[in-house]
Amino acid sequence: MSAGAPRSGATDGDTETGAGVPPPRPARRGAADSRVTEVFDALVPRRRRRRYRDDPPAEDTTTAQEPTPEADAPGVAEPGPGETPPPARLDARARALRIGAAAAAILVLVTTAYGFAGRSEVHDGVRDVAALARDSDAILDADVQAGDRNVLVLGLQADRAGTAESARTDTAVLVHRPAGGGPAVTLSIPATLEVSRPPCRRFDATTGTYGDTVPAESRTAFATAYDVGGPACSVGVVQQLTGMPMSGVVALDLAGTPQLVDAVGGIEVCTERPVVDPVLGPVVEGSGTVELDGPTAVRFASAAGTADSSPANRVRRQQRVLAAALGDALSTASLLTPGAPGRSAAGVSSALSADGVDAGEILTLARGLARSGAAGDADTPVFLSVPVTEAPNTRGQLELRRSEARTLFSALREHEPLPESATAPASRSAAAPAPGTVVDLVDATGRPGAADRIAADLRERGYEIGTVTPGPAAPGAQVRYSPDNTDAAGTLVEALPGARPVPDPTGSRMLELVVGAGDAAPVQAVPSDDADCG
Repeated sequence: MSAGAPRSGATDGDTETGAGVPPPRPARRGAADSRVTEVFDALVPRRRRRRYRDDPPAEDTTTAQEPTPEADAPGVAEPGPGETPPPARLDARARALRIGAAAAAILVLVTTAYGFAGRSEVHDGVRDVAALARDSDAILDADVQAGDRNVLVLGLQADRAGTAESARTDTAVLVHRPAGGGPAVTLSIPATLEVSRPPCRRFDATTGTYGDTVPAESRTAFATAYDVGGPACSVGVVQQLTGMPMSGVVALDLAGTPQLVDAVGGIEVCTERPVVDPVLGPVVEGSGTVELDGPTAVRFASAAGTADSSPANRVRRQQRVLAAALGDALSTASLLTPGAPGRSAAGVSSALSADGVDAGEILTLARGLARSGAAGDADTPVFLSVPVTEAPNTRGQLELRRSEARTLFSALREHEPLPESATAPASRSAAAPAPGTVVDLVDATGRPGAADRIAADLRERGYEIGTVTPGPAAPGAQVRYSPDNTDAAGTLVEALPGARPVPDPTGSRMLELVVGAGDAAPVQAVPSDDADCG
């Protein structure tokens, strides 16, 4: 056998290298390579991915066995003929993109967790107080009302002008949302409504606990229910009055409102017109969107005796303050600001107590009540008043018009259309003065004829001008009035932003406007058009 001839026993499977032995087959791609490819497909943009995939593939010259460290070492594996090595920057780019994506995911997770913790802290600021009695014998048609949502919202008055309030319940509204959908209804309950108060356990507002039982009392004002038995007694009276089960109660303590407002750095609210109180004086002298700090916010919410002091508007002003402050406290910017949730929680704790309602629902209720009016929907309830007499009785209390009230309460319980006899949606009282209101003018500007413009403006608004006399120079406008003209003075002060009410307890039939000089032009009557607060 010649030296150049192959051995007769040689086969294609021989492992000896030689001219007749075919090159080894490319090894299968390993699991690690597949994972890199998947990451590359997920992270590299399609337009760049095409660039790499258009390159000729590099064939793997390793065996199907696990690669050894020697095989991975540089210089060991050489690319075959026609092979192009993969771009060296591919792995670095993929790793950078993976690191960036992981960092972004971690940042989102941390931010979400921080915001969730802040929201929980604000929610925990609402003081829990036991008030609900869902199994009360006073509830009628319980099966029909199953699933209805009835929340009693109380506004507790702050001390006005340093004088303690004898009855703290200032406003009370029942927000009714039927289980089957349909428009929400807000039912206003006057604080002076004459009721029969059931036996109630005495409430300690400082600790939020109840003590001994106070006997029942007939012919008493609804406001006394909270004074005696706190929110539980108020709930008991409303359930006894309407036959509707309360599923939640919220009490906004206006005395704690300054802490809440200041905790969020002040608020912005909208007011259709200036707010001037005969006792507190001018509170907001303009209309539209105004900025309020804590003390001004509580005066804005507490103002009474003004031309917009109807129950609907009193509730709107109070709930606008609450909606603005609580909305800021629960905003993303506040929740992600270090220390802000803790300050907000302390403010919430000073102003809000509730049972069966959390901070999120309180905010929804406040925003709806701030817009409540004649056309109700799921978020903006129609505002109705409990049918009562127009004038108080000899005990100074409003009496229920029982026949109309029974019809209204029955319609709410049984999800029927509201009766035509129901009280029309409350609206703000007109700015115009009572017919025949006479105002005497005192020109204290030191400029003859300067009060004529004021007189003309007041005539356009329905006032009659009495005497116009000069007076000693005064720095600003004043409204002097006797006790029998308190309401007329409040309307006049509201028409003149900046005017200061000056009661004269010894006078009679006095309503006098002193037009002062001030540092600018004399005060002018505001236009009767209201700002649009939506």
